[in-house]
Amino acid sequence: MKIKILFISLIVLLLVSVYYNIKHDDIWYISFPNANTRPTYNTFHNIKEAQKIATGKGIKVGVIGKYFGYEDNKYLYAGGKDFTWNMESLNDIAEHGLWMATTLKEIAPGAEVFALCARENNKAKEARNICEAIDWAIENKIDILTYSAEAFSVENRTIIDEAVQKAINYNIVTTFIHYDLQDNILPYGFLPKLTEPYEREPDVNIFHFDYNLMLTFSYKNFLKLDRKVGNNIGAYPYFSNSSMSPVLAGIIAMMKEINNDLTPEEYKKVMIETSMQIEYNDYKVRHVVDANAAVNYLLEEEL
Repeated sequence: MKIKILFISLIVLLLVSVYYNIKHDDIWYISFPNANTRPTYNTFHNIKEAQKIATGKGIKVGVIGKYFGYEDNKYLYAGGKDFTWNMESLNDIAEHGLWMATTLKEIAPGAEVFALCARENNKAKEARNICEAIDWAIENKIDILTYSAEAFSVENRTIIDEAVQKAINYNIVTTFIHYDLQDNILPYGFLPKLTEPYEREPDVNIFHFDYNLMLTFSYKNFLKLDRKVGNNIGAYPYFSNSSMSPVLAGIIAMMKEINNDLTPEEYKKVMIETSMQIEYNDYKVRHVVDANAAVNYLLEEEL
């Protein structure tokens, strides 16, 4: 009887082990390296032309987020700090934060990227974490802060607004999506109408549908919806809308390499003044950032 029980136990352990390994080794995401260097971004924002002049060299950009895969991708970062006390969110899991950092480096390969792990499920604590990350950025003379995630709640806006405004007063440029604080440089996508409940118009438009990572589980669910992938603008399974913030931050890093002495408001004005209007899906999109024009404008001002 004991032998039979032992045999059954071994079989169960074997089956559990096989199941675990299948799940453990299953591909849960697919990476598309250098996604934002494809013709899409270059066509709309003239990234490659701008990179002939500036790459963001020496400019410090703090990415506020989570899941940076810091331990295995240190080559990508100039530094990193965890504000959540959940170190796997900074070090072990490689997902949204890593994607933001790689997107930023594709736009401004010379920039120094800092992983600031502050996001978590408890939104009140997350707000406090973000405030701590901003204080850290001020102390460490970060030039640009970028954030891509859901909009902040009304309850948390007060302390976040105060912290972000403090950073801006220290001449840190912020590029936060879904965040209409007046002095934040607010990006929006190439969409026919404004769907966000902003209190003001977005400042500039950034191409919002490119990606370098796809979640396979979400993709399987997506296929069941019977939609065309090409029409999946800003929805899962791709990380797409979030790219507006790091792309914008990368362009500003290029500008700051040329002239790092302007105020956040002045960088915003230069981008708007050098922006263009384009035709996209049969409608007009205003204030599309032209990285090459913006960099050249500052270059000419320096002469």
